[in-house]
Amino acid sequence: AGTVGTTGELRLTPEAPMKRPLTSKHLATLGLLAALCACAQAAQAAQTAQAAFPDRPVRVIVPFPAGGSTDLVARALSVELGKALGQPVVVENKPGAGSLVGSELVARAAPDGYTLLMAGLSNVFLPHVHANLKWNPLADYEYIGLVADLPNVIAVNAKTPYRTLAELVAADKARPGTLSFGSAGTATPSHLVCEMVNHRLGTKMQHLPYKGNAPAVNDLMAGHIPVMCNNLGGTLPYMQGGQIRILAQTGKSRSPAAPDIPTFAELGVAGLDTGLWVGLAAPKGTPQQIVATLNQALAKAMALPETRDKLARLGATPLPTQAVDFHKRVAEDRRAWEPVLKNVDLKGN
Repeated sequence: AGTVGTTGELRLTPEAPMKRPLTSKHLATLGLLAALCACAQAAQAAQTAQAAFPDRPVRVIVPFPAGGSTDLVARALSVELGKALGQPVVVENKPGAGSLVGSELVARAAPDGYTLLMAGLSNVFLPHVHANLKWNPLADYEYIGLVADLPNVIAVNAKTPYRTLAELVAADKARPGTLSFGSAGTATPSHLVCEMVNHRLGTKMQHLPYKGNAPAVNDLMAGHIPVMCNNLGGTLPYMQGGQIRILAQTGKSRSPAAPDIPTFAELGVAGLDTGLWVGLAAPKGTPQQIVATLNQALAKAMALPETRDKLARLGATPLPTQAVDFHKRVAEDRRAWEPVLKNVDLKGN
């Protein structure tokens, strides 16, 4: 199409471009491009968040009541860990079901590094107590690093006549099943230490589970129970005060905090060479950059004299903070304890 100009030339009039409808192929391409852009933006946002981690307080969940060994270690570490991270570290107690409640809370938390678990030996025991768990107390975490090892002890009220483990065993065998022992709860380390004594020495002491070590210690001192197994740190002050008598401790050697107390091995009780370890863990899927940041902060905090002094006062021994050592310790304890756990009626307690 065109017009004739005044000089007779033909002028072409440009036609409007034809509008072609978008095909399904075009729409699919546009959708893919939009998705790729969204993914790129999300990845960039995630990288920025990881680079800025942490930009708010970090929670450490203790799956036991306040005043127990795990709680004491967490609080001994929290201040220096917070300084290393540049953000406050807040300890929260979420007790229940032998550490199940707090452990599951962290396993199901957002994997962003802001909710951590003070895990421990009880995580090895949980699968033997709860057969139908929908999560794994060992596999559903990113291991950050071990913190400390605390000896466990068997203790009696100071007013009882039992001055040695042999005397306690003799009294129980003279009247089987008449003595009871307290613990922090079913399938906790304090429970299993006393069950190991029953298993190895043929005693029939009856289990009385408490909701944490602290209330069990209170009843032991009050004379409501004659025996309990507990961590050294939670028992030592009361032994020093004359209210409790400690008869034996776990470990390959005597703790420097209690050099006069024999180990179970010295007294002929095998299988109690390891104590109560605790370590930091994050939900499975936490980015490795964040896990590395937490591990570096943990190592820095654990290297400080202030942290080591606090742990020493609890009778705790600092442990290597590399994640590989954490995995190794869990594997070792599974091999050591699972044969015993199969012979103990954990669900019936």
